[in-house]
Amino acid sequence: MKSKELKTYNLPLDNPVIAQIDAKPSSFFVILICIGFASFMLNMPRTYGLIMILSSIIALTYMPRVVLMEFFQEYLVAYNKADKNNCVLIYYEDITSWSYVWGAQHDYLCIELQDGSEERIEAFSRAIFESNMNRFCKEKWKKVPNESRRH
Repeated sequence: MKSKELKTYNLPLDNPVIAQIDAKPSSFFVILICIGFASFMLNMPRTYGLIMILSSIIALTYMPRVVLMEFFQEYLVAYNKADKNNCVLIYYEDITSWSYVWGAQHDYLCIELQDGSEERIEAFSRAIFESNMNRFCKEKWKKVPNESRRH
């Protein structure tokens, strides 16, 4: 098994990132900017449009970008939210199964590895995480029964 926990500065630099999951909702802010501009053209209250545009620009500029996962051709990298210097490099071939578990307070992407260990990655959007995982290891998806979804 090649998957392991390591320091971020030890990550291989030779592979390009194919996909990335970011906690900053950039597309949402771009949509708000478009709605703000549309409000000017539709003669809606200009104050609302101006507030949407300004708050979105401020959020895009000053809100930190937090990368949770990066997907490469042969592996994925899950970054530790608590310690920015640590990450987990998981090769797709080492994954036995994965599932998305959601609850009232926390969502997790659970990845079971060949050695019997499990990586739990805190998540926020089932659609984003499942679409990326299906892109790289769809055949290893495991549907979670209703009883184990509760926390």
